[in-house]
Amino acid sequence: MIPSAYFQPSLLPRIPSLCLRLLLAAALCCCAARARAQVSPPLHTAGQFIVDSTGKRVHINAVNWYGAESPDYVVAGLQSASLAAIVQQLKNLGFNAVRLPWSNQLYESNPVVPSYALAANPDLEGKTALAVLDQVVGALTGAGILVILDNHNSAAEWCCGDDGNTLWYNSAYPEAQWLSDWQGIVGRYAANPLVAGADLRNEPRLTATWGGDPATDWHGAAERGGNAVLAVNPHMLVFVEGVNYALDLSGAAALPVRLSVANQLVYEPHDYGFDYSGLTGYSDYVGRITPHWGFLVTGANPAPVWLGEFGTCNSGASCVQSGSPQDNGYWFGLVTTYLKANDLDWSYWAINGTQSTGAGRTWGAAEGYGILNTSWNGSALPALTQALGSITAANEVGFTATAGGGVSIATPGLPGTGTVTITPQNGFKGMVNLSCGLTSSPANAVNVPGCAAPATVSLAAGIPVAATVVISTTGSGAARGLSLWGGAALACLLPLPWVLRRRAGWAGLVAVLAVALATSGCGPGGGVGQGGGSSTATTAGSYSFTVTATAAGQAPAAVVVAVTVQ
Repeated sequence: MIPSAYFQPSLLPRIPSLCLRLLLAAALCCCAARARAQVSPPLHTAGQFIVDSTGKRVHINAVNWYGAESPDYVVAGLQSASLAAIVQQLKNLGFNAVRLPWSNQLYESNPVVPSYALAANPDLEGKTALAVLDQVVGALTGAGILVILDNHNSAAEWCCGDDGNTLWYNSAYPEAQWLSDWQGIVGRYAANPLVAGADLRNEPRLTATWGGDPATDWHGAAERGGNAVLAVNPHMLVFVEGVNYALDLSGAAALPVRLSVANQLVYEPHDYGFDYSGLTGYSDYVGRITPHWGFLVTGANPAPVWLGEFGTCNSGASCVQSGSPQDNGYWFGLVTTYLKANDLDWSYWAINGTQSTGAGRTWGAAEGYGILNTSWNGSALPALTQALGSITAANEVGFTATAGGGVSIATPGLPGTGTVTITPQNGFKGMVNLSCGLTSSPANAVNVPGCAAPATVSLAAGIPVAATVVISTTGSGAARGLSLWGGAALACLLPLPWVLRRRAGWAGLVAVLAVALATSGCGPGGGVGQGGGSSTATTAGSYSFTVTATAAGQAPAAVVVAVTVQ
């Protein structure tokens, strides 16, 4: 934690039948995409990923919604917007899970929630903390959003420092009560399969150790706590944070957590910009986190890892993107790159537009790390929601396409080559179809370039494939002679190892040779775009081609290849 639609049925007759059919087809596609995104609980782990009961990969793209762990005993925001409206905001932003903090004091004392915290939800006024928590959990799961219960504190207060909550217990709330409270709250929601996880304790710190003295040994406590949870609900995911404010899971290398039910454990680090100084780039960032928790992601034996907290300021664009290491945006770019590169699950801190009560906090004041504005009805910083949307979207597609740069052709009649890299996401593997089409050209251009790409590429999980894209042009007169020599040279002299190193494989080689033969005049009918025996050269200028990658059951990925003909 940070330290301190319109669609009126009456209009249907006015829509041409073709347009209506297209609209209906689009709606069906949308519904099909949503159906594919649905989760079938319960969840468990398989290798390094979280999967559902069908074995399908489940990405937990979550947000923290705090307040119930505080002296307000309720999630923040209900003074400003209805519970239903806030849940809809969460859904609209693409989050599929909420990490929901609670305190042992809330569970054991269960006071009536103060009316000031429920001003926009009069139906909840007069209810106890657990009754309101039930309503929050019900609203979230009713919208299809997973809930991960987070034991944030023992006493109800703002976290985190030397505040009496540094371990999983204290004198007022000993370990026996911590275990009992966990079993009670898990049992309370055991019938709701979308209450999917138990984050055993937020940020064990200061004196917490991984092993060693039983009084401070968080590793041993995590095993006891996890087993207590699983004794009540063996289908719960158990999230175990590291020590030192969840920054350090290095102890798990030699002393991993072992639970009574297999395939339910997820390790959880936290990561913030203020945890670093002097970052010099992505490799430096990776080098710093790898010995602490990154080895669980990229090591020889990867484990399920969920980045349970990371967050940045919302005061300006430099919070999200910056070239200066002094700005939060510099670190934010590094951590989000790591999340995308390693296909990690995550939870942003926090959705809150306003603060809850606590030490150093002002109830109702703007939350400087929040996604929503102070009215809880929109974005506090659009650049932040867009950035989070990009990593959420990256976790929904089966593969992406990126261009290796533009293609420059010095003389009309010569061919050019570029690459398009298809990168599998979310464990996707299989055949991907490629097509290439002209999307823009100079006005009145003649004999526009042609484009050829391999018909298919085969993806193995996690391994990008670079496909060769060949651009053909038409020459005239002497330039046409160059076309023959250029095409023949490309066909006869292009080193096979180069093609294979580019991982285009035989399909890429065939595409190169086919276009080379066409541009040399050896292929039937001359080169693509040459217009048979035409002596008019391809018009000089800028062209763009779109390479589209498709596969059954996946959203297509497209990338533009820019071509310049001199």
